[in-house]
Amino acid sequence: MNIGEAAKISGVNAKLIRHYESIGIIPKAGRSDSGYRTYSETDVHMLSFVKRARNMGFSMKEIKKLVNLWRNKSRASSE
Repeated sequence: MNIGEAAKISGVNAKLIRHYESIGIIPKAGRSDSGYRTYSETDVHMLSFVKRARNMGFSMKEIKKLVNLWRNKSRASSE
């Protein structure tokens, strides 16, 4: 899906999506042949998580750590 669709579904506006991408909160988006960003359902799920975490008062540093833990499938469960 494109950035507009991802923004609508996740509730995170397109400007913030690009910002989260630039600071490494979410991975770089894929690109279509024409150069537009493309997002998967997993990306949208991650964006929704980031939005909920921000609403709960987590810092961006904490959210980045949580997202990285979630993405790292080889980590110990104690982490």
